[in-house]
Amino acid sequence: MPSEFPKVGTGEGGAGEYGVSHHSHLLASARIPPGPAPEMQRLARAWSSNILNHVTDLTLSPQSLWRGFRFDAHGQRFNDVVHAEHRSGAVSGTSGNGDESDPVVVHYVLSGQVQFEGENSKITINPGEMCVRDSRKRWRFWYDPGTAYRWVTVPRSRVSPLQLSGGPLVATRSNPEVKLLIAYLEMVNDHASSVISMSGKAAVADATIGLLRGVISANAAQGITDRGDVLVIAAKKVIDENLEERDLSPLMVAQILGVSTRTLHRCFTAGDDSVMSYVRRRRTEEAQREIIESSATVSFGELAAKWHFSDASHFTRTFKKMYGTTPTAYLEKLRSAAHR
Repeated sequence: MPSEFPKVGTGEGGAGEYGVSHHSHLLASARIPPGPAPEMQRLARAWSSNILNHVTDLTLSPQSLWRGFRFDAHGQRFNDVVHAEHRSGAVSGTSGNGDESDPVVVHYVLSGQVQFEGENSKITINPGEMCVRDSRKRWRFWYDPGTAYRWVTVPRSRVSPLQLSGGPLVATRSNPEVKLLIAYLEMVNDHASSVISMSGKAAVADATIGLLRGVISANAAQGITDRGDVLVIAAKKVIDENLEERDLSPLMVAQILGVSTRTLHRCFTAGDDSVMSYVRRRRTEEAQREIIESSATVSFGELAAKWHFSDASHFTRTFKKMYGTTPTAYLEKLRSAAHR
């Protein structure tokens, strides 16, 4: 083991013992010597909170307890996005605190092996494979000795966790979108010694998120289709929250959810519905509610305009199709009932 044992902390610096690029900053490192297991575990858990804030219950392997544990994470922060390369001894733990602050985490394995286990599944990430997870869901993880991988953390609010609702997304470097993201991360790492302005850091973060969205959209499309009911529920919530917006459209809903319009349409069609028929139905229901609540002063022309029907005739036709009578006849029936 290196002469600087023990050492636990974060800092700025060049390459560590694993030969990581000298362009990168040392974001976090740990050198925990062999010793009493409780003390080694305490040091490991105290150290992990410095940067791995989505990791809990960090546990050193039996091998690390008698050989010691070491870890290096070299990389950079670009506003709310972190790029890093991780190399460590064998360790396990739990990823995810179960709240909105937990990020979306990307692993691209270079050597060794990473395993994740959730409630219903267990996956293994091998060299050349990328895993994208919403860390709000708690997953147990295991790193083999000598495991090395690139990782990126991105705030959940900047991507679409819906697409990861079924569990981690796994893809190989042969995937074009994965290849492009990895190439970009390598390019950023090669230029990490350069002084980057605040606007430059924002641009790097935006580019990283854009490429990550491409990986997610390209590889989660089939999974989203298989979980169409989840997507439809989410889409209906978006629609209900934006019924009064004139620009409400399949494109707008798809962009909010981070899926393609084709995927959105396909999921709705599987339920014998369409996006816009649901929009019209909900708008008509809201118009009916207003007729009931303000029957004395209601204007069908104003209702048609408020709920974005092309004109009063269009509103009348849609209303009659849903309720079997025209808005005028419906209103008269309400007034007659009120005077009985």
